[in-house]
Amino acid sequence: MGTQGDAPAAPDMVALVGCARRMAEQAGGDDVTDDELHQVIDRVLFGAKDGWACALEGLLTRTETANLVLAHLESWLMDRTGRSWDATMSLGGDSLVTEVERALFGAW
Repeated sequence: MGTQGDAPAAPDMVALVGCARRMAEQAGGDDVTDDELHQVIDRVLFGAKDGWACALEGLLTRTETANLVLAHLESWLMDRTGRSWDATMSLGGDSLVTEVERALFGAW
């Protein structure tokens, strides 16, 4: 149930950074740069986690890949902004996951 065969050659990094920007604002990270957000996303998809290759191999579904990116962004933002894990942060729930899926894999 992975993404084999239905993924573009590369994700839409501009759209992904846009999603990450909204997360950063929710976390109180107005001073976080788009370059920093791009680096985190790039590291998850193409670096140590190799999430993009796993998705292309069918090892991760669209939703799992989106959640991988979002979870790493959230962890990084909590560390970067010094925000407490106890503080609630409204990220938009399923709509954000769907938006990240589209940025990763395009429209269904």
